Amino acid sequence: MIKIAGLGISGIYLYHRLRNSGFDVSGYDPQKDNYYNPCGYATNEFKMSEYMSKINIDFKDYILSRAESITFSGNNFTGKTLTPNGLCTFDKNKLETDSRKGIKRQIIAQKNGDIIIDATGISRSYLGQNNADIQYKTLEYLTEESNFPDFYFYFLPRGRGYFWSFPLGNKFHIGIGSRTTEDFYMVRKYKKIKVASRNIRMAPLFNPVWKGNIIGVGEAIGTVSPLTGEGILPSIKSAEILFDCISKYGTQNLGEIYEEKIGKEFGYYAKLASMVSNIQKGNIVKIENIRSIKYAKKTINEFGIQFNILPFIRHFVK
Repeated sequence: MIKIAGLGISGIYLYHRLRNSGFDVSGYDPQKDNYYNPCGYATNEFKMSEYMSKINIDFKDYILSRAESITFSGNNFTGKTLTPNGLCTFDKNKLETDSRKGIKRQIIAQKNGDIIIDATGISRSYLGQNNADIQYKTLEYLTEESNFPDFYFYFLPRGRGYFWSFPLGNKFHIGIGSRTTEDFYMVRKYKKIKVASRNIRMAPLFNPVWKGNIIGVGEAIGTVSPLTGEGILPSIKSAEILFDCISKYGTQNLGEIYEEKIGKEFGYYAKLASMVSNIQKGNIVKIENIRSIKYAKKTINEFGIQFNILPFIRHFVK
């Protein structure tokens, strides 16, 4: 039997992919429905729709706002308007709650022959922690007001994180992710309806991706862009890779096969993480940074933004 620990977006997706294909699968999550998940709720509508259609969900039913314009700003430039290419916000809580209906939640008890899927996100409850982990602190408000009517990003000096404002229908998510809580003042000036705060994994760990009969997906194995912090689509992609491995190869040698495929798909995250680390240390003009520019553009484009990297680079160089 395949037992999924964690029914967030990647765990739910994997559950339905496996169940719909006839696998014996169960899932468990102690989190109650309607819990307000700390997340920016932003993703690429086109890519998300493609994945959700595989589990019979019409993603359009959950979209709250579509980007009409996107502003990138920072301490060295006043703002540049970028063109959206699918960037949107969606009701992640409702989508997850709706998708959990019909899932009989069973507490995970490890038995011989069972495959345990660690989809527990930042906690890595089954795989265990990793000393190489890097976590940013985040603070996010649900609010009725924002100084920015559309999607807005403000990049903090020395690459230590960014502030964001995303529309959610008639409300907004105002948030910040940073190496330090000293930057939280940028959010606290807004009047809050709800508060969401947690750490977010910014290191592409992938070590271990698996351990014995335990296989990790999503943020548990570091599928969060080290540049944008976007983890929804990458986490679903990791679940799809695992589903494909199970479907094609079964469970024998599953960990090795899956680890290789994850490395091929997300290996460039390590280069992005190195680039961010160099920027934070003030090592801007390095050959490896220049070589990673194409990966920076790739991860931002996949987020749903048509991106020109040059203004972004100037922000850190000045």
